[in-house]
Amino acid sequence: MRHNTGAISPSYRRMAQAFAALRRGETILIRAANNRAALLRAAEFADYDDGQMQDIADSGMVLCLRRQHIEALGRKAHGTRPVFTMPAGGLSADEILNISYGQADSVPQTVSLLGEQADSLADLGTKILRQARLLPTALIASLTSDDPQHHNSLATMYALPIVNAFDSEHHDSTAHWQVTKGAKAQLPLRVSPDAEIIMFRSEGGDENHFAIIIGDGDKQTEPLVRLHSQCITGDVLGSLKCDCGPQLQTALAHMADNGGGILLYLAQEGRDIGLMNKIRAYGLQDNGHDTVDANHRLGFATDERVFIPAVAMLQQLGVSAVKLMTNNPEKVTELEKYGVSVTNRVPLILKANEHNKAYLDTKRDKTGHLLD
Repeated sequence: MRHNTGAISPSYRRMAQAFAALRRGETILIRAANNRAALLRAAEFADYDDGQMQDIADSGMVLCLRRQHIEALGRKAHGTRPVFTMPAGGLSADEILNISYGQADSVPQTVSLLGEQADSLADLGTKILRQARLLPTALIASLTSDDPQHHNSLATMYALPIVNAFDSEHHDSTAHWQVTKGAKAQLPLRVSPDAEIIMFRSEGGDENHFAIIIGDGDKQTEPLVRLHSQCITGDVLGSLKCDCGPQLQTALAHMADNGGGILLYLAQEGRDIGLMNKIRAYGLQDNGHDTVDANHRLGFATDERVFIPAVAMLQQLGVSAVKLMTNNPEKVTELEKYGVSVTNRVPLILKANEHNKAYLDTKRDKTGHLLD
């Protein structure tokens, strides 16, 4: 199976260059819809500072944190603003890192917080970091000029990737839909020797999702389907901290025993915060925080996943109605929201162990999973 995806769009290319720079701890230039601009670095690289931001910027640096991050660290976030900023000049690199990693006892009460509007530079900066699968805590220094030509000149002079609000919005609004079949092969499994795997290519160059076809699952009118988010620790290493590995194997076996099905394996490690950040969350859990609070202390939402890629994959497979194997009612809601009929929800409940009981309790009590 071959597929010509064509040239990557300029917007995707700008985002890819920005992600690569941010992941190296470098500075990029961001521009909001109103042409206000700023320099952006990931706060998790505060100890990498080479002074470039101070040399270029017209203002001091501020630290930008999402609302859930502020509140998880015990500081009241007034109003409804999604992001808050505080002066970074009085904070050491270690203090910034401790806040970013959720390891601080609190956000210092002596530091003033300023709520920032949606689509502000602070909001845009934290969004871009989240999209790069970095901690969504930003170091930003605003530029006084709102002249795009001046911004472009600075970006060229200092070799800074430059992205704007449209690039970020385009990444979120279209990347999830733009998946196409890229490869297909036989994949004999222990539970289903005639299984097939179909790889899906992301037009934006992101990680690839894939489908496992059991039996004649892709030919059924209402196949049994499971959306399974990637879990390297559980699926590959057999971690006992979660139920992901057993759920994966049980789902495949159930499909094989019941005439076939489709398992969509989604590249959404750690509810789509990425493996590095999931292990950071594990470290916070080791200190007594549950999975939801750990995510919040890192600046992430309770669940960062969207299930549009699953809908796009089902469309590519010609499937419009499913029996969905899940304990998560949000998956039912999301599929139906985008036109996939869920005719039945099939529970997938497994026995807890001493290591994952608290995790399962949190899924039931805080994220609405139906585990009783």
